[in-house]
Amino acid sequence: MQEIAKITGRQISVLLFPRRCPFCNGVLGFCVQCSDCEPELKRLHRQIFRLAQGDHCLDHLSGAASVFQYDGCVRSAILRMKNGGQAYYAKELGVYMAASIFGCTFRQRRGIITVSSAPALKQFDLVIPVPPSDKKRGYNLPDVLAQQIAWGLNIPCRCDVLNKIRKTEKQEGKTAFQRMQNVKDAYKAEKPFEVEGRRVLLVDDVITTGATLSNCAKALCAAGALEVFAVTLAETKNR
Repeated sequence: MQEIAKITGRQISVLLFPRRCPFCNGVLGFCVQCSDCEPELKRLHRQIFRLAQGDHCLDHLSGAASVFQYDGCVRSAILRMKNGGQAYYAKELGVYMAASIFGCTFRQRRGIITVSSAPALKQFDLVIPVPPSDKKRGYNLPDVLAQQIAWGLNIPCRCDVLNKIRKTEKQEGKTAFQRMQNVKDAYKAEKPFEVEGRRVLLVDDVITTGATLSNCAKALCAAGALEVFAVTLAETKNR
């Protein structure tokens, strides 16, 4: 009886506050994807998710992958969520990442999304997001993306393992070298027992030079991680 009431409550919530497209804010309702954004998303969708070694600094990483080019409606969506909240939309993007990169399948019924199946082969043991630069923002976009990916993969997500241990300047406007120096040794795995001997999936919203991800991976490897692979929603380049 309680389960029926719970489901009914969720369905009522969907009717009162219907799903919206994270890219244009249009009402999705019971539709799986936004038909208005589909042409641009196809244009921005990367042909090969795995990033080439020469395009970014991937030190301490076994590899990295990204779904979109950081442009158009994808860029607008990320900036809107980073600067103005809207954590609900970030959940939709996390589901998109899990489906695109790892082949997780999700079922949408009456506006409610559930996991249909996770990959049979578990490539990772733990999902960890890149920690926030400013904890006053209210929520950390990589946290939400990581939680949704972990949900799709059916593995644990820990948002309290990796921490930023010193203040850094904003990365925007800096060269690749300056970015690397800015975040050098800025991260630490405070709970090494959580990552020791484990294959870690590191999650962020955007990869530019790879400075942040490679330094986060360095901290995780120092704590004993067996492997660190990074995934981001979007990719841009800064030379």
